[in-house]
Amino acid sequence: MSKPTLTEADLTVIAEGTPALDPFPTRPWDRERLWAAVLDLHLKAKTRADREAFQQALGAIQVLDTLIRLYVRDDG
Repeated sequence: MSKPTLTEADLTVIAEGTPALDPFPTRPWDRERLWAAVLDLHLKAKTRADREAFQQALGAIQVLDTLIRLYVRDDG
């Protein structure tokens, strides 16, 4: 039985459906750009709400990274 695979389009749909990532660039899928935006929030966070938003976004990105590691085929 072959392992299911995800595409960049799938990752975009997943990221767009994740409320913690609503304020961040998710279309088109660009992992580095998304990480940069979340880390920028961390550096500029001044309020508790900003820090909580960062923590939620970080958790969501970590889940996406796990999906990438497990289900995105690297043809390179």
